[in-house]
Amino acid sequence: MPKPGLIDVYELPTVDNICNQTLREVISLPKVSMAHVIVKPGDESLLHQHSAMNEVYFILDGIGILYYNDQALEAKIGAYLLLPPKTPHKLRNTGDSDLEHLVLAIPPFNPHDVELLDDSHETEPEPRIFEYEKSPIAAPDGATIYELMSGDERKELDVALAFGFLPEEREAIPHYHGISEEIYYVVSGAGRVRLGDMNYDIKRGSVIRIPTNTVHALENKSKSEVLSILCVSSPAYREGDFLLE
Repeated sequence: MPKPGLIDVYELPTVDNICNQTLREVISLPKVSMAHVIVKPGDESLLHQHSAMNEVYFILDGIGILYYNDQALEAKIGAYLLLPPKTPHKLRNTGDSDLEHLVLAIPPFNPHDVELLDDSHETEPEPRIFEYEKSPIAAPDGATIYELMSGDERKELDVALAFGFLPEEREAIPHYHGISEEIYYVVSGAGRVRLGDMNYDIKRGSVIRIPTNTVHALENKSKSEVLSILCVSSPAYREGDFLLE
């Protein structure tokens, strides 16, 4: 079983990629991989698609437009989109600062499954404004979360995503999972995480890998800032797999 651990995404090496962006391969599980990508102001990725991979784009910072098929989505902090196979897509930075985002590949990223497409069309769709389609819910550990996948998507892909918020000066309930392995990505804020018998300080860009049967709990020590986390669970989290210490 892999050991639990902490990664600072900004300390990872960058890797070459077809779009010549600042890309860091963060972590890979059997069913899903995560990459951190920075698009510089005025730049955009190449229009492309994948034959086998589903991808989820999750915006961490900056503003831009995510084009897909004949549609477009306003890219801002917290926005996300699931892109099934054979979906042409590209991301453009329309702001004055870096556009940072995560790319989750399901199954894990395969560099041979990237098909570049002709991008010579003259008109582009107006981007729709991003809004969460469902209200947030209370998670068993005390956080507030948005479920980012439907029940059908979780069942088909066997991966679940949630965007969670832990209020100021709040500690989550210690717990573990017997089925799902988890990845926490700190989107904003700072605090601490208990991971097994270890405790780590966490901040924006911290990545926490939580194997099955590992007790864990987040703590937000701030008096003024919410701790926000993207949580990836694989296999997909299911009811009954929240086990108290």
